[in-house]
Amino acid sequence: MATSLREKKKHRTRSEILAAAAECIEREGYRNANMRDIAAIAEVAYQTLYNYFPSKARIALALLGRDDAQDGRVPDGDTDLVGALCALAESMSTRVAEREREFALEAIIEALRDAERSIIRCLEPGIGEYLHEMLVSAQQRGQLDVYVDPTAMASVIESILNAALLDRLTGHFEEEETSAVAARIELVLNPYLRDTP
Repeated sequence: MATSLREKKKHRTRSEILAAAAECIEREGYRNANMRDIAAIAEVAYQTLYNYFPSKARIALALLGRDDAQDGRVPDGDTDLVGALCALAESMSTRVAEREREFALEAIIEALRDAERSIIRCLEPGIGEYLHEMLVSAQQRGQLDVYVDPTAMASVIESILNAALLDRLTGHFEEEETSAVAARIELVLNPYLRDTP
């Protein structure tokens, strides 16, 4: 029971730090926000802040990925696989676009220091598993050919989503790009989709 209370307190402190950081960054801008101000707003000791986040960029990364991981995801049982994937791409792209560009770039640069992670995995660490489950579910419904390797296909789709996020971050993403992302996803999936009754 003590561990549970301790974990709740840690979670609450982390949430308070993120709320303080969001407030500070919104008021001061990412460049001018500093760790001392964030600690003061969160009412935590300066060193305590570093116990939770070793840098401002790590805070920015946490804020970028803070939104509900289910945003833009289609509920289980939805049979429009391509539509669900396009909605996911749009949701993630919108999340990045809503943040100050410098803020987003700093967060991504920090996250990419870990060579094993893509931009999309920085924002949603469980994206690979989610895509895999979505594809397996489509196979079970008879919508996707059973000979498709869900792990390999999830990796291909993740690459498409990752490229779209990179375009958004670098300012090369146009509104028409949403339909281009959908077209790429359809191009990859269409040969393996089956008509379902």
